[in-house]
Amino acid sequence: MQTETRAHETPTTTARLHLMALGLLRAAVPPLAAVGAALAVEPYLDAGGRAHIACLVLVGLLAMWAADNVLDRTTEDAYRQAYGRVHGPRSWSCQGCGRRIDAQEWTPYDAAVFETHLADPRAHGCAHS
Repeated sequence: MQTETRAHETPTTTARLHLMALGLLRAAVPPLAAVGAALAVEPYLDAGGRAHIACLVLVGLLAMWAADNVLDRTTEDAYRQAYGRVHGPRSWSCQGCGRRIDAQEWTPYDAAVFETHLADPRAHGCAHS
């Protein structure tokens, strides 16, 4: 399996800032949602002591999970575009059969999936093993 990053223009500062802003957004919002949900629910809890703390932690974890899922789904395309602009177009190919995957927009997860797919001859129908 061979990986190649094609030549591309140097990414602009705007593209790098966009990628950084998305990363900060995806890192900062879930914990803030957890704290906000815990603060919003806290006055309504009748439990005391450890039960009170357990309820706050549970509400915070649920809010953090929900915020993380929503952010991942809503910013996935923008993240791919920004990552692709910063790191450039890339292609993966099988050395045995020459099958090739080209991507303008990709993430490290996509790269791992493409590499795994092309590394398994049966997965992409390669006669050379």
